[in-house]
Amino acid sequence: MSSAFPYKTYRKGQKEAIKKAQQAFKNGKRFVVIEAPTGAGKSAIAVTMAREANSAYILTAQKILQEQYIKDFPDLALMKGRSNYPCLVAPTHAAAAPCIAGRKFPECDDCPYFVAKDTAIAANNAIMNYAYYLAELNYSGGFQPRELLVLDEAHNSEAQLMNFIQITISDSALARVGIPERVPNSTEQMGYFDFAEDIMPLLRGRSKEIDFLLKKDNLGPDAALAQMQNKNYLDNQFTRLEMLVHSRDENFTEWVVEKGRNKEGNWIRYKPVMVDSFARNFLFDFAENILMLSATILNAPTFLRSLGIRPEEAEIISVESDFPAENRPIYLRPVARLTRNYIERDLPKLVAEISEIMDAHPDDKGLIHAHSYKNTSYIAQNLPARHKKRIVTHFSGDARDAALDKHIRSRTATVLLSPSMTEGIDLAGDLSRWQVISKIPYPFLGDPQVYRRKNLDSSWYDWRTCLTIVQAYGRSIRSRDDFAVTYILDADFPSFLNRQKNNLPIWFLEAISGP
Repeated sequence: MSSAFPYKTYRKGQKEAIKKAQQAFKNGKRFVVIEAPTGAGKSAIAVTMAREANSAYILTAQKILQEQYIKDFPDLALMKGRSNYPCLVAPTHAAAAPCIAGRKFPECDDCPYFVAKDTAIAANNAIMNYAYYLAELNYSGGFQPRELLVLDEAHNSEAQLMNFIQITISDSALARVGIPERVPNSTEQMGYFDFAEDIMPLLRGRSKEIDFLLKKDNLGPDAALAQMQNKNYLDNQFTRLEMLVHSRDENFTEWVVEKGRNKEGNWIRYKPVMVDSFARNFLFDFAENILMLSATILNAPTFLRSLGIRPEEAEIISVESDFPAENRPIYLRPVARLTRNYIERDLPKLVAEISEIMDAHPDDKGLIHAHSYKNTSYIAQNLPARHKKRIVTHFSGDARDAALDKHIRSRTATVLLSPSMTEGIDLAGDLSRWQVISKIPYPFLGDPQVYRRKNLDSSWYDWRTCLTIVQAYGRSIRSRDDFAVTYILDADFPSFLNRQKNNLPIWFLEAISGP
């Protein structure tokens, strides 16, 4: 056994996956992709490979997963964004601390954020979330390239890059930083791209004005901090719009525009249709080798293509599930068609079926994947009274973690109802003995980036849908000895299954029974 492996024994497939990954890197592959199902011990593989490298970054998609890594492997250095650390000088966090405006105090020597950052820089292995890594290594400085980059939940890499690269401009933000220009009401996308170029000199000019104000040094501490935050916003937006213009003009990258209006005015969001041309510069170039781990690679060519990785650069390693199929049955109950033309008619059918399932599990905690907040609200409001008292739900992303915590802590047979619990949560054992997938989770075609991407590459759209289904399935079955029942209620799922069998893992298909 490798001295770097964190446990006394290997789970099935772990040792072999580690050896294959090590050999692939020795053979000159820059990218190694390990597809291993839930419960296969991917985090132990990640830590072993990181420990055996001279230095490594480990990235997760969510802070809760960072905490789990630190709990299991305390030798890792934990690094989060500024807002997660308190300021020792003012009653705020490090993201709004006086030091941003250049004001330093004796207490700053013990600043929790900079202490954590110095520790992470010095450590051989640091764990971060994608958002912090992308912002810090591309713009802030301090961290240096390392031998290995480990991407946990690697199927989310494309979405994380998209979140980082997209650019949002709003009337309220422009007003806050002192720019009189407003987002136009254009009917043509080109009008918005013209606006992006036109506003760049205004951003740069306003930044210089704030520079002058700060150098005069006659602002109070609160005013100086506010102006410094405004300057950071202006400089960041200028840099990002410069990237947009350059990528369109020089690299012929296609972008789309999403637009909307709220009570504070108009807003627009620029998104590249694909992030493959950005992945190396922003994500991969800070490490010699890249290890990517996920339960849901599913379609390797599509996954690699989404990140601009050439097939010859990568080694794909698959670990089979050893969870007994009888412990994780999937029952198809195609009772409700929830597409746009049928949803109003069939939502009552969905609720009736969920009610029957809850009757069948009166003493068991469960999870209902509702797909959307609209469906969540309808289900919560229309279940029979005897079931409503078991429901724990939320109607915004901000309330998600509180609902999850309430469900976990409850000593009664609560049922977690949510549109956003398909991944990143661990409902092992009695926390979920049954779950419902109410609708095929197609990506939202109202997003112009998703719509355009589907038209360019339908295999990507199918892949993302299958990925979400398999991720949702894995929330309630977390180990070989765990057991839970999954019900799929979408009337369109049997035909979807026939079309997508080649995109779904064998261990998923073998658990299915029903029409």
